[in-house]
Amino acid sequence: MTVHFSQPSESLSRRILSPVPFKERFPAGRLKPPVGIIPGDVRSLPELHLFLEPDNASLPGINLKGLPEWIEMRIGDTELASSVQKIVNQSVNYVEDCVKVYEVVGLRLDQARKTIKEAE
Repeated sequence: MTVHFSQPSESLSRRILSPVPFKERFPAGRLKPPVGIIPGDVRSLPELHLFLEPDNASLPGINLKGLPEWIEMRIGDTELASSVQKIVNQSVNYVEDCVKVYEVVGLRLDQARKTIKEAE
């Protein structure tokens, strides 16, 4: 899956890299056998990226169908939200979808970090 995003503005880049207010966090959990589900939440795209990082010992538990709306409404990144929505719409399986979302979020974070670095 090849994704092309326009370079984010400095203000969008700051929102991409910053946490949302506590009440706007996105519910998430982690399935870790034999412990079970460990509840948690995600407060930023960097946290989401870390949360979705492939791990052989556990599986992220996140509502991928609700994620595009959170990204658009709380982060303000319509391009990333649209890309995640396409992944959800073309779903292969949950694990592969998580990997694809991990990759596009990582790409967007790299762009945002580059924008901030160039602005300094």
